[in-house]
Amino acid sequence: MPPPVRLLRRDRIDNLRWDHTVTNDARPLPYALSWWLDTVTDGCWDGLVYGDYLAVLPLPRLHRFGFLPAILRPAYTQQLGPFGSGDPDIVRALLDAIPRSFQLALPLRPDLPERAIPERFSRRRRVNYVLGLERPFTELANAFPRKLQAYLRKCESDRLVPITPADLVAVSRRELAGRDGLRSAHFTVLEKLIATATDRGYGSSYALYENQELLAVGFYPELGGRTINLAAASTPLGRKRRGMSRLLALVMRERAGTAGAVFDFEGSELPGVGAFFAKFGAYNEGYWIIEERLFGLR
Repeated sequence: MPPPVRLLRRDRIDNLRWDHTVTNDARPLPYALSWWLDTVTDGCWDGLVYGDYLAVLPLPRLHRFGFLPAILRPAYTQQLGPFGSGDPDIVRALLDAIPRSFQLALPLRPDLPERAIPERFSRRRRVNYVLGLERPFTELANAFPRKLQAYLRKCESDRLVPITPADLVAVSRRELAGRDGLRSAHFTVLEKLIATATDRGYGSSYALYENQELLAVGFYPELGGRTINLAAASTPLGRKRRGMSRLLALVMRERAGTAGAVFDFEGSELPGVGAFFAKFGAYNEGYWIIEERLFGLR
């Protein structure tokens, strides 16, 4: 009888079975799709597979100091599962099978029962704000601060304008380069990710203009009714004219009133950013981070 959990190198993973497991999860997220992982890791990831793809857990293969093996979260990838069966015994079996490396910091889904996390890992909760979009947008907007509601009423002519991956990333480079550790390589990956997700029908990119002047841009991947605020940037004029609030409101309005729809703000532990997300009526769903370091090194 084969072992219940197999550690498979990237070239041994069956993409169709893997992606089927991820997309058919009760709470699917695009971060663990094979093509997403290929893009953000340049193909450097392994996978833990339980049984015949009953459950899966990706393991991004990165390196610290250029050569020490590490399992760390890649850019543009907030949560990595596990996906498939949510049986706590299966989840624990997958986590138990994670190989030891110099450093591990793996983000896991928020609904994971803590008892399924093996004792070898330290664990903590991180912040992630989400907002259910099942109600009509007019009801959702009633929870916004009154000043924002009044401002949005003045901007009723706002419209979402599609934008190309190259143009969105050009704005992001100009406005965000050097902030929060963002380097040139991050924007290169982002452009490829947006293009790939768009071609596969997993996301949309938008710009917001006022009198022909650009205020804000954003890329919003989608899966299973969840729209994710993955990459966004405001121009200097946009920061003065509440461009980001207006852009987010437009995206929510377009998707509101749909059964099972959720807007995922993707963070944030920065107090100011978290407060900004919370003002839309969002709540902190959170997610897990499990960590392990060999030899006590940091």
